[in-house]
Amino acid sequence: MPILVIFTAVIVSVLIWLLRAHYTVKQLKEIDQDTKGLQRKAKSAFENFVGTPLQRVNDVRLAAVILMIQVVRTGSPITASEKTCIFELMENPLEIQTISATFERAWRYTQERRPFSLVADPLLPLFREKLTGEERMQLVEMLTEVASAHSAPSELQREALARLNRRLIAGKPELATSRAGRFG
Repeated sequence: MPILVIFTAVIVSVLIWLLRAHYTVKQLKEIDQDTKGLQRKAKSAFENFVGTPLQRVNDVRLAAVILMIQVVRTGSPITASEKTCIFELMENPLEIQTISATFERAWRYTQERRPFSLVADPLLPLFREKLTGEERMQLVEMLTEVASAHSAPSELQREALARLNRRLIAGKPELATSRAGRFG
């Protein structure tokens, strides 16, 4: 009889402990849910101060390789012909010495099926600052060549490259009005 009482007491104490742990986890999830907005604001403030990894890229050739990889990863996984085309462009027009190391480094900045503009937009200021108009056109031509290495560029790739071309050529956006106070 005393063994049954002890056994029952142990089972009841384990059940009470499990219920308390479950209740604590539930409360922590509610608190976490309530502070999601604050967590996003804190991350956003940190990124505004430090910059995203793509905004910290300061090598134009690395940025070009990042875009070459992302333009093919946007629609589908990268094929051997697309990879070969990227390596050839890295060797000849870009004149990169450490091709495989640069490719691996650029690969880490890309994601499969990520929209191309999310990768290209943070790199636009770098291209506008360091490339001439002719070099910008050459960049768009290289991206088009990579996109069409395996098959004709998809509609998504064509739209992404057209948008990039417009934004590269447009230059830095300027205000339409003067801040000096002369409005007429």
